[in-house]
Amino acid sequence: MKHFRYYILPRLLLVLSIIAALFCLFFLWLSLDAPLPSPAAICARIDRENYSSGGEIVASGPIDMTEEGIIIKSDYTDRDCWWFIRRSGDRFQLQVLERLAGFLWRPLDRATRGRSYQLSLQDQPIGCTFDVFQLTSLDGFSGMDASKVIPILLCADPAVVRVEAQLVALSEEDWANPQAAIAQRGVSPTFTKAGDGVWVGPSPYVLIPWASPKSSGYLVAFCQGYDADGSLVCSYDPTKDRE
Repeated sequence: MKHFRYYILPRLLLVLSIIAALFCLFFLWLSLDAPLPSPAAICARIDRENYSSGGEIVASGPIDMTEEGIIIKSDYTDRDCWWFIRRSGDRFQLQVLERLAGFLWRPLDRATRGRSYQLSLQDQPIGCTFDVFQLTSLDGFSGMDASKVIPILLCADPAVVRVEAQLVALSEEDWANPQAAIAQRGVSPTFTKAGDGVWVGPSPYVLIPWASPKSSGYLVAFCQGYDADGSLVCSYDPTKDRE
């Protein structure tokens, strides 16, 4: 009896405590959306869940929306969030992930989770995504009259070495004459190469004014791609999609 009480029982309780602690850690891991130690591992898991293949990670960057203006509470606020672009041929895929404790990664629960962009050398070899964005105010009093965006420009044409884009918010009446809207409130950021077929606008974001406070409309990008000689190789006009 003494052998059980002083020798076996303490060891049994220690084993049970370790098992209970492991179960607690496991449920904590599940509650955090099962984070993994690398972005590639998370992307591979998302592929398995969606029965798809997004390709290899070709570009990434942090999401910083915390400077200037009034910050609207969003999924990016007070979080270590990063965007990732994966490429498979002419197909690009955006993933937005959150980094936990400096080394664990999990998907951010947004509509951008696994957003795909299928480009084509024949039809549309170039385009720009505004899926990493946040609403804000220009002066603090007029309401949500601007969008902070991280413009990510994608191009499937290997001849393109430099890109340009004019970013603008178009209301319904602007579609007939978009150049007037671009001249009035368009933004033309300088893009830098971020990866294979990927360019990104300046950090931390680009501020795009809307047509009027609280107005409805669409954020669009008129894109151009140039070769090493400076000749125009391809372009994209979003107004053509409405014809």
